[in-house]
Amino acid sequence: MTKEGAISPLPDIQPLKSIRECKKFLREPTFHHVNKPLINGKMKTAKHPNDEADLPEEDSKPPAKRPRRKAALKSEKLIAGMAEEDDDVKKPPAKRPRRNKKAALKSEEPAEDDDASDQMNKSKKRSSKESAPIPVDAMVNVMEFLPPRSLYNIALTCKSLREMVTTKMVVQSALIHGGNPSKSMTELHSLMRNHSIHVPSPLRLLRLANGKRCEFCLTSGTNHVRPGLGVFACWNCVVSGKQGRWNRGYSRNSGSSSSIKLTKAWKTSWVRYRKNPIYRTILSYSRVASNEYGTNHYFWSEHRCDANGERVGPLVTWGDVDDLKGYYDQLKTAAAAKEAAAANSTVDSATTSNVAAADNGNDNEEEEEEAAPSLSNGEWIEYYLTKNLNAPPKENYAEFNETFTNTVQMADRISREREELKKSKRDDKMQTKVDKVEKILDDLKALINEPFRERAMKACGKEKYLKSGMSSNQCMFLETPFINAWLAPYIKSPSKMTKKAMKEMAEKINVEIERIEKLLEMDFLSDDDDFEAAAKIFFRECYPDVEALYTCHSSYHGPTNMMTEEFVTLIQGGRFIGALCYLQTNNLSPILLVTEPSASLAQASKYLDETSLKKLAKIAWYQTNTSSCALFQDREDDSWAAEAFAAGHKFFGEAMAKVDKYGAWLEGKVDEDKRPAFLNKIVMGYWYFDDFMKEEDFEKIWKNNARLVRS
Repeated sequence: MTKEGAISPLPDIQPLKSIRECKKFLREPTFHHVNKPLINGKMKTAKHPNDEADLPEEDSKPPAKRPRRKAALKSEKLIAGMAEEDDDVKKPPAKRPRRNKKAALKSEEPAEDDDASDQMNKSKKRSSKESAPIPVDAMVNVMEFLPPRSLYNIALTCKSLREMVTTKMVVQSALIHGGNPSKSMTELHSLMRNHSIHVPSPLRLLRLANGKRCEFCLTSGTNHVRPGLGVFACWNCVVSGKQGRWNRGYSRNSGSSSSIKLTKAWKTSWVRYRKNPIYRTILSYSRVASNEYGTNHYFWSEHRCDANGERVGPLVTWGDVDDLKGYYDQLKTAAAAKEAAAANSTVDSATTSNVAAADNGNDNEEEEEEAAPSLSNGEWIEYYLTKNLNAPPKENYAEFNETFTNTVQMADRISREREELKKSKRDDKMQTKVDKVEKILDDLKALINEPFRERAMKACGKEKYLKSGMSSNQCMFLETPFINAWLAPYIKSPSKMTKKAMKEMAEKINVEIERIEKLLEMDFLSDDDDFEAAAKIFFRECYPDVEALYTCHSSYHGPTNMMTEEFVTLIQGGRFIGALCYLQTNNLSPILLVTEPSASLAQASKYLDETSLKKLAKIAWYQTNTSSCALFQDREDDSWAAEAFAAGHKFFGEAMAKVDKYGAWLEGKVDEDKRPAFLNKIVMGYWYFDDFMKEEDFEKIWKNNARLVRS
């Protein structure tokens, strides 16, 4: 045991292996206190050796805390190791929850007794981006100005807005905004003014105005309400009844569903129609809707409901026509029986009056019989529709008809204004496009070399484009086709033309124009070859200068020349004879007439005139299988021209020899003065000459062409 007042030594400290053991050791009292004898039953803490005197326990104060080091504060583990004596670890204060300003503004409700100034101060605190919600009642005024599609989307928002949709609202929206919704309202009005269909609810009207597919098969596209039926149905469902889904029908007798076609033909060629004139009265009544085509009346096949259970379509179906006739017969029989009873009642007038008086006294006990409808007008039909078919009263049609009548004129005026505004914007857009293209052509023309920049960049078609009203078309066409083809993308979209593209285009055009100018020098044609020498003379007569290349002929888009992209391709490939032949539409037949031996044969001809000789030379050139441009364009070089020239001479000589031989054979059959005209007709008629060259027997040729002599 230690003496009183002595400090006991610290217990042996074992090495710690983990942080958890370190924290546990720091919490043990042996670390903070020393073992000392109890004084008055309590353990007294040890005093510092420098203390002058022992103080009472109640006056003693704990030692001052050692200031924390900044380095130690960086580590959470060291902060936990420097725990205080009371073993109470202080937790950091909880974070203040974030406040949603928008939610707070929505949750704030002004008190009833707040002053107007307080409400103004609260409204000022709100952000400028936030505004008070629109009152529900004010949505009615907004919905009246919406197009049908937007009105449909708002109606699907909630039940309150859906109940605000009215017939007047839907009809006005559809008519004013035009298009297919307006067409649907027009078709419905033709039926509603005759009170011949079930009155559609406002929501059904809205669905009909926004419909895009058949409401029965949901597959075929439909633009507007089917005329004469008042439903959104495709032609297949109306005629053939091939519905793609279960057709929810309604039968007033059995209530069963059906999937038959929507219409059924009632033929006026039937015997019952001819024998019963009452059918004409039924079919001509205004509330009986049908589509008349030829001798048939196509009626609604049976009563139906839409997907929401609302009755749709015409009031009278195909089966109701015969029911109306039967009802008429009943009324007629009852009227005849009543007349007979009235005739027989003259004898028993006194008895009848007494019975009538007794009946009048018992009015409260017995109900009076309803008077039968009149048969002289359509009253009986109206009575049948109301009692048997539950037809809506005519007052229910008033809202739709009045709204349509009052709105249609305003809708026409708005439609005209809309079209005029649209046309004005389109014209401005087209004129702006023309101005941009003209500026592009002027800038590009300044980069083209002289002297043919004006002819090469000459354009036309501006007036025709402005009158067409088609802003997407090409507004101008250049007379030179290959330049027009290169500039077409920039003429359609002027914004694509940049300075770099314009410079490259000008260099490209200049290169091709220089090649075309060198083409007319014709250094590639030799004077030693008969064909090339004749071709050089012929081409120089046709194109004495470059200006002749720009000679235009009429086309659909305006004047144009023959310098197309195919022509430029032939020049780029070094096929100059093919390029010149392309300019002549592959017709080098005049060369045959000025070269031997065709020239000698033409001069020695006794029967053919100049026109027939030119025609024969053209036939000879085309008979060499070079008439198609693709044949000589696909060749690698211009060797085809000499081959075609030799073959043409051969064919021309054979044809001239046969014409002369046939002319000699005609002696005795055709007068000598009529013989040249007869042979010229054979040559000028392509089909006649083709048969003439194929047939060897002159007798058959005479039988086939003898009528030419008489004509």
